[in-house]
Amino acid sequence: MEASSQSYRVAAGEGAWEPASYNIRTADGQEYGRWRRVLRKDPHGLTVISHYKAPPGKAWRIVGKASALGEEVYILAGAYYDTQGRILAGPGSFMFNAPGARHGGTSDDLTLYIHCCNGEPDEIVSIDLIDFDPKERPRSLAPQGPDFVEHGNEAKVIR
Repeated sequence: MEASSQSYRVAAGEGAWEPASYNIRTADGQEYGRWRRVLRKDPHGLTVISHYKAPPGKAWRIVGKASALGEEVYILAGAYYDTQGRILAGPGSFMFNAPGARHGGTSDDLTLYIHCCNGEPDEIVSIDLIDFDPKERPRSLAPQGPDFVEHGNEAKVIR
């Protein structure tokens, strides 16, 4: 995509999902790793959706170093886990990785919205496929939002 200062839209079927160079294929032919879809790329920002998927019983442990202006990350689905398999950050979590900050996490099925503030992706420090058994699973974003129902002139939240 070339730089543009005009508004535009990327429709659901537009833009290819690019596989990562570290993706693997298991004996049954299934591919695992990372796929990303570039939504916008110009000198002032790189915006992508990234999806990570690991084989059953495994997870990706990825460590990166944020670029010169940092990056913003929003978890759309899945979670980052600690070493015991407990959720550190799930759907709806927002993170800002400061310029040069080393950051990362463990995930087995994760979809992120990432905006790299200076137009360059962060530097990958390490990528490991590890044995993994999550102790909890994230909820989807849909049930986390409140349901509003009007009763007369006041709105009540139903949980």
